[in-house]
Amino acid sequence: MNGYETYKIYQALRLHFTTDYDAVKYNFKTAVKVDTFEKRRDRYFFEKLSRNYNREELIQYFAANLIHNTNMWIGEFNDNRLNEYISRKEKLTYLVTEDMKKMSDKGYTFDDLCSLFDNKTWNPLIEALRSDEIHIETVAVIDILVNFLNRVKSEISDPLDINKQMINLVLKYKLIMLQSPLPREKLKNKVLSLFTNQPICGNIDSVS
Repeated sequence: MNGYETYKIYQALRLHFTTDYDAVKYNFKTAVKVDTFEKRRDRYFFEKLSRNYNREELIQYFAANLIHNTNMWIGEFNDNRLNEYISRKEKLTYLVTEDMKKMSDKGYTFDDLCSLFDNKTWNPLIEALRSDEIHIETVAVIDILVNFLNRVKSEISDPLDINKQMINLVLKYKLIMLQSPLPREKLKNKVLSLFTNQPICGNIDSVS
């Protein structure tokens, strides 16, 4: 890896999280010219990163920082967010289970978590994510299991697009998460055990 190649991955992921561009579909490639990169005053950061990380690690590094703040300057990216990102991945089943326990303890059914309330103005999982009560990985996992976010996004009343922006972030992050093996069966069983004898939106039993 060199600074230019690192910058291309960064640019692909920034576009991924802020536009309709799909970095996974296009294998994290963008039409960035070498001259454009060499004229950047911040190219030092990319050259430094290229010496510290390989390609897969760089994808994780940029994703970890961009899900924190998609508008953040490259000089504000840091290793701590990558370390936290890796930690969340390593304990994903535990993290999702604890987050879903929080929602269950609030009295929500699983069907509630996939639904809209108050004239379709809010969704419990998105509200909990926005207030940092649960993790983005949890919402992404639930969408992997029952595919509810696109429906919520299409139906929600959101004049300022605040909720839709959060939903888009989760959907984009889900594509990144799906590039690594996930313990889907274990996750499904944990979720089902928390909401036994309750209606389940979607078809979670078909997940494998």
